Amino acid sequence: MNDSDPLMTPSGHTLEGGVLVGEAFASKRMILFEDPQCPYCREFEQINGPLITAALDAGDLAVEYRMRCFLGPESVRADNALALAAEVGRFDELRRALFAAQPPEGTGGFTTEDLLNLGAQVGLTGSDFDSGVRQAKYEDWVLRRELLYQAEDPQGTPAAWLNGNAIESRVLFDPLEFRNRLRT
Repeated sequence: MNDSDPLMTPSGHTLEGGVLVGEAFASKRMILFEDPQCPYCREFEQINGPLITAALDAGDLAVEYRMRCFLGPESVRADNALALAAEVGRFDELRRALFAAQPPEGTGGFTTEDLLNLGAQVGLTGSDFDSGVRQAKYEDWVLRRELLYQAEDPQGTPAAWLNGNAIESRVLFDPLEFRNRLRT
């Protein structure tokens, strides 16, 4: 199989194409759809990231991140880099770095150099990451996942399900309600 083979699938992913962060047997499991270029996803991360991290660290929650790329080529490039990061266990670090450095939508951000620099900030300095970003190793896979995720998440990002139950959009941006939802 060569790097341009459209059937190439990155390791470190669930059968559904997500990346599981946390203990697989945690009492609560969340599926969270995000697009790295989405300003609302960045806002969600700013509001709830520390709470999610605390629940992950406590072993109470596992989150399966399913990354979308409907906002354009910036998102596709970033999702390719995230797929590469997942292969070496650095997905969540890069995901958080992407949101912290998110360029304005539609500006051509998340260039190859941007992604390599952000990757280096979280310890992704190997030749596999470098060449995978430069050659868009998983771009076809990322785009195929997006088509599937459109059916699962037609409303856009962020979107979340906790133990199979949808979390309303308003709850995602209400820290007290979101905290209560995670505790129940």
